[in-house]
Amino acid sequence: SVSAYMDDQGRLTHLREFAVHRSPYQRKEADPHTWGIPRLSGRAKAAMVEIQADEYGNGRPGEAHADLFADTMRALDLDPAYGAYVDDVPGVTLATTNLVTMLGLHRRLRGALVGHLAAFEMTSVGPMARYARAFRRLGVGGHEFYDVHVAADAHHEVLAADELATGLVTAEPHLQDDLFFGVHAVTNVERRLSDHLLGCWDQGVTSLRHPLPHDRELALSA
Repeated sequence: SVSAYMDDQGRLTHLREFAVHRSPYQRKEADPHTWGIPRLSGRAKAAMVEIQADEYGNGRPGEAHADLFADTMRALDLDPAYGAYVDDVPGVTLATTNLVTMLGLHRRLRGALVGHLAAFEMTSVGPMARYARAFRRLGVGGHEFYDVHVAADAHHEVLAADELATGLVTAEPHLQDDLFFGVHAVTNVERRLSDHLLGCWDQGVTSLRHPLPHDRELALSA
């Protein structure tokens, strides 16, 4: 996995490229999922509200996860503006952010949106902990984003399984297949991105369409 690679052998160049790839998604983190709140009811709605409240820092300015990722980008000397690197990332990256936007925009896809969110919340604790260790190993600030996810998602993974996903299927059994479609969809796009990153780094080349300014380590080592 990318997180295992980062934890074991990732360099600062890899961290910077990884942050660029994740920025179209993380700088709008929570917003597309929030579109699902008025389209749910009962246990599923309550669970999504609780998860989303944490994602937005429980109303504390600067503590929303999207804002914390902006801090991470600044620590890596990257532009934190939303969409700043949209021309620098390949299609496999854009697919990760376009998927969640598409699911959030359409009420008929609310089951898939729940599956998307549940899959992330139920599988993120281990990877986030590994990314945080990579930042500390390299002596880079900006790891609070990952630390917060380790703490929050330990609770969210239970909430997502027992209340969000189960609550939705209990209330609307016909959405079960849609929920699993969302799980498979996010797994697919994330796997393709991971394969792209690791494939490029194993070859010693940049994973971006254009190398980052003043960052030639990978190119020089090719």
